[in-house]
Amino acid sequence: MTKFPFLAFEGLDGAGKTTLAQLFAKQQNFHYYSSIPPELITLREQIATTKSPISTFHFYSLCNILRSCEYTLKLNDLGVVADRYVFSTLAYHSLLMKQDLSFYLKILQSEQKFLLPDVIVYVTASQSIINQRIIQRSQKVPMQWYGDKVSIEYNLDDSYKHIFGLVNIPIIQIDTTNSNPEQAYSNLCYELHKISESIPVIRSINFDVN
Repeated sequence: MTKFPFLAFEGLDGAGKTTLAQLFAKQQNFHYYSSIPPELITLREQIATTKSPISTFHFYSLCNILRSCEYTLKLNDLGVVADRYVFSTLAYHSLLMKQDLSFYLKILQSEQKFLLPDVIVYVTASQSIINQRIIQRSQKVPMQWYGDKVSIEYNLDDSYKHIFGLVNIPIIQIDTTNSNPEQAYSNLCYELHKISESIPVIRSINFDVN
């Protein structure tokens, strides 16, 4: 049993997920992790050029397994915030590969060493806001065919909810359509406090946002 909480932040590109995850980690003094271990960044760039969904699926699956091992160790010291995890991998690639990938999560769950989060924070926004944010961001960073474009062209909300339905993990949905990062953070702390009585491990979180 872990001593500190593990929160996975999931959601579409442009929803404000990374901003909220980083703010939460900073305010709570948690470890923050992106989905890709630093030593695999260069490999990700090479795989992305293939434009092969099955290649990116296997790549991110490897990242999830490596991160699971890392999170297990880090939770002995501090809480962990994961900016995307296995749920994003499956939600996006189920659409890209046009295949129900539920079996993969069941395989991971059968391996007790694969760490699942205590809470999933599902960050959302209206599709028009997401499109606007992605387009603005693309002026500096090119759109990813396996990320940004999927968020614009597919119904990822249904895909995420299908994957979430496969696990018995509390899900907190934070809509950032009309919220700035500080408001979203306050809303998240409020929602976490509401479920803290039933999840002892998250009681160590500081819910005071004043």
